[in-house]
Amino acid sequence: MRVPHRHVVADHLNGVKDPARWVLIGIEAADDLGMVRTGMTYDKDYGTSAGFFEKPQRLQFFEGPNEPAVADHLEMSPRYLDFQFQPLRLTFRRADGRVIHKYPDVGIEYDDHSVRFGEIKSDDAWFQAAGIRRPLERIDMAMSASGMDTLLRIKGTVFRRDEVQKAHGIAMEARLTTFDPSTDGGRARAAVMAAGGRARYADVVAALGGHRAHAVDKLYAMLMRRVVDFDLSSEPTADTLVTAPRPASAFALRELLARFQRKVA
Repeated sequence: MRVPHRHVVADHLNGVKDPARWVLIGIEAADDLGMVRTGMTYDKDYGTSAGFFEKPQRLQFFEGPNEPAVADHLEMSPRYLDFQFQPLRLTFRRADGRVIHKYPDVGIEYDDHSVRFGEIKSDDAWFQAAGIRRPLERIDMAMSASGMDTLLRIKGTVFRRDEVQKAHGIAMEARLTTFDPSTDGGRARAAVMAAGGRARYADVVAALGGHRAHAVDKLYAMLMRRVVDFDLSSEPTADTLVTAPRPASAFALRELLARFQRKVA
């Protein structure tokens, strides 16, 4: 996807519209610590979509092809405990007095409970375009001044490769498969521990017993629930290594968003 000419040239950001002259008015999270806007518009040259995700336990709304691809990765990778699209509204006043709003694409809680917010674009060409780079630099300053890290620049093409989308698609279809945490989860983790903490995918599937296809689906569900961990940059093979992540429960992202929660009168 090519970067639109107006973002490359960015004459519209000169003079009174220069992001360097924006004054931060405030940062606001949603009442329910979810999305501050849906982003569902129908007058743009890219699609919009939505879906319910288990980790945030909320409906997530997306613009374009990159955001849903990143969301699938966040849902399935044990590295992430929670995420929220459209989590914050940053309000600025331009030099001409006009009030504008900016929205980081996503907030992410990692398995060490660190929290980062990020902007999602196709590739580096988008992030280097002046019409995108300059506003993001101003948002970075505002977030740093408010005690948060600068925005992650997340490149969606990494998650839109054919092999990644195929692997994620299979995993997402199977992620709600029911399994017994004690029996099935215990067998999977025991197989990993018996192999010294790094077991072959085929051996873990075999340890679950029963019909192989059902065991595979259970393992995908365990991946999302952080019972096991294995690579999804392509469809797993018999020799894909399976590990057991340390237990962790999400709290930090919603706790941080609560700092900016809109106060109800």
